[in-house]
Amino acid sequence: MNQEKQYSRNQSAENTEPPETSSRVTRQRSSRGEHGLGRVLLSFLGSMEVAITLFVVVGIASIIGTILQQNQAYNTYIVKFGPFWFEVFRSLELFDIYSSWWFVFLLGFLLVSTSVCIYHYAPFMLREWRRFRLNVSEKSLKLMHCSRLWKISQSQEQAAAFVKQKLANGGYSSREQLENGVLTIAAKKGAANRLGYLFTHGAIILICLSALYDGNFNLKLRELAGQLKPETRDLLASQVPSISRLGPNDNHAFRGSISLPEGSTTNIVFLQMRNGFLVQELPFNLTLHDFRIEHYESGMPKSFESDIVIEDQQTGEKISKTIKVNHPLLYRDFAIYQASFDDGGSIMDLQIWSLENGSRHIENFKQVVGKSRDIETAQGKVKLELVEFKASNVQPNPKAEETGHKFKNMGPTLTFRIRDSSGQAKEYINYVLPTEQEGRMFFLSGVRSSTSEPFRYLFIPVDEQFSLKRFFAFRSLLNNHAEMERISRKTAELSLQGDRKLKPELVEQMAVVMLRLADLFNKGGFDQVLEDINNKVPEEKRQTVTESYFKVLHTILGTVYLEVLQQEGVDIGNNITPAQEQYYDDLVNTMGVLANYDAPFYVQIKSFEHKQASGFQITRAPGKDLVYLGCIFLVIGIVLMFYVAHKRIWIRIKPIEGGRMNELLVAGSGDRHQKEFAREFEALSELLDREFKKDN
Repeated sequence: MNQEKQYSRNQSAENTEPPETSSRVTRQRSSRGEHGLGRVLLSFLGSMEVAITLFVVVGIASIIGTILQQNQAYNTYIVKFGPFWFEVFRSLELFDIYSSWWFVFLLGFLLVSTSVCIYHYAPFMLREWRRFRLNVSEKSLKLMHCSRLWKISQSQEQAAAFVKQKLANGGYSSREQLENGVLTIAAKKGAANRLGYLFTHGAIILICLSALYDGNFNLKLRELAGQLKPETRDLLASQVPSISRLGPNDNHAFRGSISLPEGSTTNIVFLQMRNGFLVQELPFNLTLHDFRIEHYESGMPKSFESDIVIEDQQTGEKISKTIKVNHPLLYRDFAIYQASFDDGGSIMDLQIWSLENGSRHIENFKQVVGKSRDIETAQGKVKLELVEFKASNVQPNPKAEETGHKFKNMGPTLTFRIRDSSGQAKEYINYVLPTEQEGRMFFLSGVRSSTSEPFRYLFIPVDEQFSLKRFFAFRSLLNNHAEMERISRKTAELSLQGDRKLKPELVEQMAVVMLRLADLFNKGGFDQVLEDINNKVPEEKRQTVTESYFKVLHTILGTVYLEVLQQEGVDIGNNITPAQEQYYDDLVNTMGVLANYDAPFYVQIKSFEHKQASGFQITRAPGKDLVYLGCIFLVIGIVLMFYVAHKRIWIRIKPIEGGRMNELLVAGSGDRHQKEFAREFEALSELLDREFKKDN
């Protein structure tokens, strides 16, 4: 389209079109431009303005489809954009742009528009490519920017032979015509420039055809017809009904994914479709034998690869292959990509420590990552969902200058959710191994209410055996009301034994206060104690009462701690060690904020059996060959249009002075790179100057 308009401008500027040819083209265009709905519609579809508009809109849509990850679960988009923008984007089908009705319509419109352009201008371009235009007038040649005139004594044949030889050396092909004694030679090179128009427009047609053929718009049509329905329930692949399944030959083009654990075999992939999925059956079995991954020091994946076996279901043929990122396996018309990796169902050996008041329940069981389990609590049944297990967890090393390592591996972590009966869930991440903090060891557990929040961490100190037994023994003793009454009375007597006026009533009152403070602390930590003081004590006395209460609280908690040590068999007769004192401080600090952890139990990972899974993306795109061909056409077209200049040179030899002399007129033009053509014309002129004497 641009080529045609440029050509028209050049002809108008240079006046090189002979009258008879110009009238013939005018008649042709006039016949095509006759009024009528069909002609008007063709003119509209073939206009450059429509094509540019379509290109811009398709380009913008493609940019959105590149930036916005396509075909993800709706919950992912809701979390990322919020309910309002999710509904806006969903109504515009931005989550599946390339299969949306409006994108398919645009591609079809662009295909028709480009085809009409070729229909309009291809015959003209082909004629122009073959044409030498020998009927050019002398006046038109003299008006060209590059034009020279010589008076020569050589004959027409001699002059024509010399000029044609020089033009041929310059890569020009030529034709000649003798009419009324005037010899006209028309030469040209770079005529393939005209074919660039056809190649570029043909490339657009091929790419649009491929996009329409490989799109899953046909699935939407089948869904509208009631023949297909995406599955929205969380079901096993074998439980998905037939209306949500596609046979090996039911879908000629698709892009699906599957997570395959080591040692497993599958013959399906999952196709994400809005808020559901389809099961696409494959004509072969895919087995993952081994998965390997390497990491950088920062913990980021360096490379990962899978050893797989493909077995054809009809022939039984087996192919073994190792696939890596950017190195897919091409099998028949399928491409299998190494896309991701995940947990393959690692087996966790768990110990559940109750955090509920009055409970000392401990439970041990094994659970597979990705599965859930119901657990009874004082508040009712909750669901423990194991989400993700990571064998390593690399973080920046705070002691990088001392150790020389910028990063530190914090060890394995388990991410899980605890979901109550109403469906509300909180997410937790627990470190399998104790972690050093300020020279002491703690088990770390993070909690958050949604994935958009950062984790808030609970630090649980470990005892000399790097276990949690002492911590939960301390909490268990606080939950034992009978034991706490005994310990409170004992502590009150010891606290008041220096008072000579000791009365039983005073000991009883002190024991009640200690028991009550310990119970408040056990239920809600320091915040619960402060809240009780603020509710019952006048403001002017709160500071004094708070100091007194916390002294009493630390006294009773210290006695409970000593009881725990005695139960362990620790000799406390000669006072406890500094490490045991530090453990007590950490223990009290953790208990003081334990209520904010908001979990009915603590999950400890005693051991695990790690299994990995490889994430594969399997595509079937029979139209890809059209894309490759279209890209080749596009490159050829661009090279021809922008880097190949169409150049023309005319030589007119006319007898003068009764045939004793000849007039040699040379003129030329180029459709681009005018300075380069001017230099080439000047070089030809110098050759002619040396060969012929110029008539001044």
